[in-house]
Amino acid sequence: MAKIADHTRAAEELSQREWQEPASRAARKEALKRLGKFRGRLPEDFVFDREDASCR
Repeated sequence: MAKIADHTRAAEELSQREWQEPASRAARKEALKRLGKFRGRLPEDFVFDREDASCR
């Protein structure tokens, strides 16, 4: 029976591989398509303040 540490280690290794491998062109296009639905939702004068966001 596998131990919890073995499952955690396997998940970490898989995550690292996914992070290091470049996404396919189709996967990138799909991600951009999903993000496109958020376009135009912020006011024109919106400015992102990283310091303000970090304080929350």
